[in-house]
Amino acid sequence: MNKSLLAFFCIVPMLVCCQQKPVVPDDDKTKTEVTINGEKEFHVGCEKGSFSFSFTSNKDWTVTSDDDWVTFDPESGSASGSQATVNVSYTQNPSTSERDTYIVITGGDAKELVQVFQDGDPFAGAAPELKSGDVVLANSPLVEKFLTEVDYPDKTCKEYTKVFDYYGGFDGTNLTWANWETDWPDGDKPQSFSIRWKEEDLANGKMTLHLEDELGWKGDMGIASGARYVNITNLVPNDKYSYSVSAENGKVIASGNFSTTGSLHQVFFHGKVQKRGGVELKGSGARNARDLGGWTTLDGKKIKYRKVYRGGRLNENWSPHPLDAQGQQEVLFEGIGAQLDLRGNSDVMHTPAVEGLDHCAPVIEQGGKTMLVQDAAKTKECFEFVVNSVRKGKPVYFHCSLGRDRTGTLDILLLGLLGVREGVIAKEYEVTYFAPVGYSVSSSDKNKNTKPIFQNTRKEWVYSDVVPYFWELAGDGTFAQGVEKYLLTVAKVSQKDIDDFRSLMLE
Repeated sequence: MNKSLLAFFCIVPMLVCCQQKPVVPDDDKTKTEVTINGEKEFHVGCEKGSFSFSFTSNKDWTVTSDDDWVTFDPESGSASGSQATVNVSYTQNPSTSERDTYIVITGGDAKELVQVFQDGDPFAGAAPELKSGDVVLANSPLVEKFLTEVDYPDKTCKEYTKVFDYYGGFDGTNLTWANWETDWPDGDKPQSFSIRWKEEDLANGKMTLHLEDELGWKGDMGIASGARYVNITNLVPNDKYSYSVSAENGKVIASGNFSTTGSLHQVFFHGKVQKRGGVELKGSGARNARDLGGWTTLDGKKIKYRKVYRGGRLNENWSPHPLDAQGQQEVLFEGIGAQLDLRGNSDVMHTPAVEGLDHCAPVIEQGGKTMLVQDAAKTKECFEFVVNSVRKGKPVYFHCSLGRDRTGTLDILLLGLLGVREGVIAKEYEVTYFAPVGYSVSSSDKNKNTKPIFQNTRKEWVYSDVVPYFWELAGDGTFAQGVEKYLLTVAKVSQKDIDDFRSLMLE
């Protein structure tokens, strides 16, 4: 072979080899390094705060975490031989459980981790603290303002309403279909308070809260082992309470007494809280609920507490049960023993919301005068169930779906029969304004009630339909006499049931 040609074949592979292994500049050969200077693990308390850590990186760097309860300042920086310091801010832990997260420092293809552990908050979920000797408002301050400032004269229901002068409901201005689930002020719920104790006072095992008042009511509630507080709510206004928290071994962990003020015995029973984007939505549980007790009659008597309650639905067939296990226990803790369901065929339930409750469901399609006249026999059935429940010492909770129209009709009848002045009944009726969507306004009204606005004031629909009817029956008599005449002549209720109801309910 020609020596020149042989030399050519020897040179070509060498050229190809040089093209496959280009020369790497010295600066790209630098090893990527991120070095933490100091601690790689931090333990912080349950409250919000901050700390800092330092590191060096010879590449541009970023700091990240998969959890949004930690934030960083700065979040990134340039390569440097100098030490970089990052400030880490963390939010308060909303849970009683410890949580942790990893902070990832990335420089080029190198990574380092810093781990953060945050203590659980022993008082996460606790209502404002209640101390022995305190005097507290039992019901919502929004409702209290309305009830104490408004005074409606009798026989003026069709003339005006003042409820829209008060914040807390759908007045067409403050609360909308878009914001109510997060901004609802919960005016239909009573105030809640927490009884707390020191960590050193804890004993092993579960604990029990014993709560009683001077009216003769008492109840016991279990508390999980290791808890540092218990929330209490559904308090009767203008009452005196005593409490004790005891361990399984009999040790008293906390005890004391307190008094309440207010104008209305509101009640609330917990339900499963819905979330959207990690944010808890309002409106769960049994809403728009209150006791008929506490009102004064024209002859100076007072309706007894914890006998008859009105409210929104306790169970339903189109979505998950509105009461969770806690809510069901709260119904029993309150002492309720009977449930009267006023709903129609589309949504009535023929079993009680809580096992063991006496139950009645006459199936009523519409409230107002239609319920009183066309469904007079069913109204009689409702009245007799209420009276018999009270006779048996089983406090009764009556409701329709929203706790507004059919419930409002029976509420007007019962309060009227007991002798509450009609103008006062109007205020009690309008408290429903303070309840959320599904109670004060129906979610099905969204297309025609775009603001939305509460449309069931004393001027509209049920109240302005029922009250003039009872006044007409009364003639020159009292509102109570008009209601009694209806029960005797239209609903065909016995005089004994009427007399017994008054005797059992008034003091």
